Amino acid sequence: MGDEPLKPSEKFEQQIRRLHELLEQPGSEVTWNDRLPDPDNPSQPRQIDVTIKRDGKLTLVECRIHNDRQDVQWIEELIGRRLSFRADAVIAVSASGFTKGAILKAKSFGIILRDFSTLTEEEISAWGHLTHVSLTFHQFREVALTYRFFPDQLGDLNVDQVEESLRSTHNHLYRVLDFIAKLAEEADPPKGMACVLDAEIGEEGLRIANRPVMRIGVHASVLRRETTVRIPSVVAYDAPSVQGIDRKAFVEKVDLGEFEITSSANEVIALVDLSAIEAPVDAKLYSVNLEFDRVVRMRGLEIITPPKFRIQLRDLLLRIRPFGP
Repeated sequence: MGDEPLKPSEKFEQQIRRLHELLEQPGSEVTWNDRLPDPDNPSQPRQIDVTIKRDGKLTLVECRIHNDRQDVQWIEELIGRRLSFRADAVIAVSASGFTKGAILKAKSFGIILRDFSTLTEEEISAWGHLTHVSLTFHQFREVALTYRFFPDQLGDLNVDQVEESLRSTHNHLYRVLDFIAKLAEEADPPKGMACVLDAEIGEEGLRIANRPVMRIGVHASVLRRETTVRIPSVVAYDAPSVQGIDRKAFVEKVDLGEFEITSSANEVIALVDLSAIEAPVDAKLYSVNLEFDRVVRMRGLEIITPPKFRIQLRDLLLRIRPFGP
């Protein structure tokens, strides 16, 4: 699918895949957007939203993200699909629930139903497992970068060329700032206090105006800032007959675009889209921190998009110096 953004239906299917990675027994293979050969025409692959395979058994998971509750017609289609693929089970997942007729038909023909229930504030309080989410930023002040070259390479090299290189190759600046941030973390200054750093680093292969940079001297003041993130809603996943906090799996919707924490018992998967995070100017996101009220096993952390990062080059002091004793 390349770099094209996922459609809402595909994002929903991915969410269901994450849920079943937590819910299924160890050894199960859970696959999104699977392609299975048609048993009656093996040369013709058929698309399945999610498949679950274990010990030679096949479960098909089909997903619908519609505004209306799903009716008998869809259940009848899934009965036919189970027969066509000789599948051991079919799970029908609807974001909007099912009609009474669909529930009765599914029960008669062994189609497993799953939907979502949004927890009330009272249920969230009774559930008691909200994740504490915070973001750590490093704000850089008084940053001075001294680029060192062999004396015979200096020639007519000037600071404007260094600045132009930084504009065109941001990865270099990111690496330098990451290095500074790690030094600040190691120094561990008291909360609210800036850490003043002086260090030298090497950037192998870095060239400016076709001249190799031998070392980079770094001076910076770094302030660590933490921001708590709100979790506005929790939805629970299970059979339509199971109520609220009695359900087996939960998805916490963090107030930051596509940022979800999926959990079942003590198993957790986090999906993080950092594109919605607005770092302050001259600050860089260092970490996303998840704190749980219990011992958990992190089964996965998916980061979709890197965070936006804004730093004003005019705030940097750039210098050129000869390299050597």
